[in-house]
Amino acid sequence: MDGSFSTARMDDVGASRFCLDEDVARIVIDPHGMFLWRSRAAATLLADGGPLVDRGGRIAGADRRAQQFLTERLAETLAGEEVCQFIDSDLDRRFLLRMRAVSEAGTRVVVITFKDFDVPAHLPRLERLFGLSAMEARILQHIIEGNSAERIADSKGVSILTVRTHIKHIHGKMGVRSKEEILAMIVKIFA
Repeated sequence: MDGSFSTARMDDVGASRFCLDEDVARIVIDPHGMFLWRSRAAATLLADGGPLVDRGGRIAGADRRAQQFLTERLAETLAGEEVCQFIDSDLDRRFLLRMRAVSEAGTRVVVITFKDFDVPAHLPRLERLFGLSAMEARILQHIIEGNSAERIADSKGVSILTVRTHIKHIHGKMGVRSKEEILAMIVKIFA
């Protein structure tokens, strides 16, 4: 099944257009979580300590927390929302996750794209893309890693007001209004 079409004949479904690149971790599942197709990169991440695993041909979370996350996001996706979010693994790894439902000719599937996300490696691109200062980029890194403004201020040895001012500038440059919108934008750019 890895890197090839399953017996479900994904070439009959519009989702197949998302599944051509083997280097991107993409999975196609039915509404019940059964695998229809997965790229080689996805098969590697599923077996390599990521937050999602293969449990007898069905997608599942690696632990209880990841399972609950997956169940909730799958329900949101099937309700018509596109999910763009980070998910953490027990091995202190952070993954970008994007889920979208695709329907064509009465067949409905969910396309999941996910990848290991090393924040520092992507900071220069984010800095250039949004015109961030060096300090704003470092604060953005902390935001992406899930740190609060208070924690950022403590780690940087600056006041909370200074951090909040930088966050306000980041919001303006990125065209967002909240941490959630920042994370959603990062996921859409990289996933």
